Amino acid sequence: MGRNSGLTGLSVLIVCFFLLVVVPIPSKAKECLTTAVSQEHCNSVVVHILKAVAKKMDADLTIRHAPFARRLCWMRTGEIDLMGGLLKRPEREDYIYFVMPPYVTKNRKVFFVRKGDAALIARYEDLYGYKIGTKIGSQYFPRFDRDPDIVKEPTRSVKLNFKKLIDGRIDAVVYSLRSGLLKLHEMNLVDQVDVADYAYLEDNPVYIGISRKSRIWHQREKLEQVVREMVASGAVKTIIDDYYADLRKKVSGER
Repeated sequence: MGRNSGLTGLSVLIVCFFLLVVVPIPSKAKECLTTAVSQEHCNSVVVHILKAVAKKMDADLTIRHAPFARRLCWMRTGEIDLMGGLLKRPEREDYIYFVMPPYVTKNRKVFFVRKGDAALIARYEDLYGYKIGTKIGSQYFPRFDRDPDIVKEPTRSVKLNFKKLIDGRIDAVVYSLRSGLLKLHEMNLVDQVDVADYAYLEDNPVYIGISRKSRIWHQREKLEQVVREMVASGAVKTIIDDYYADLRKKVSGER
């Protein structure tokens, strides 16, 4: 009887061993963050930054495509979790938590004009009397955004604005310098457009924002810590510098 008991005990140990080896232990599912960008910016520097943030959080990133105004609606409802490339505005704070610190503190806005017209806009006051192409839902810098005397021609995309500029239907397009040059390169319009002499160079912090109705709202402190560390270490600056260095190589290599 003692021998049988020993064999039984050994059998139990062997079975337990094989169960431990064969039966997989379920791992914790990765968190999934959802963001959105315009179709034309599906590989923008903002996307690169958000991917890096998601990786630091050990999360997957799902990217949807929509115009800017619709993306803000999605942030209001919690349909997407976060966005990058945001300016902090009081009316947005009701539904967006702006992650501190901003990942960019200066953001040059320029006015793209037709070739040979750069001197037409040499100071802010020169904007009066011209039709300026803007993007629906976008804001650029406080003085311009609040100035009722500037004629603004909003459209759904920057691409459409540049087409209107070339066609002579508007006089200038306001946009960030780097993103504008990228779009002109994609449209093969680099040789037909100049950058006006006047540019907005003051502090203009740019943020990542979290929807206040997001599924990951409880993780906002963790996300904010990740962003803080990436900004302090220079990781964000490296992503931005590398992105535009690659862009410059592409432009110079194809001209």
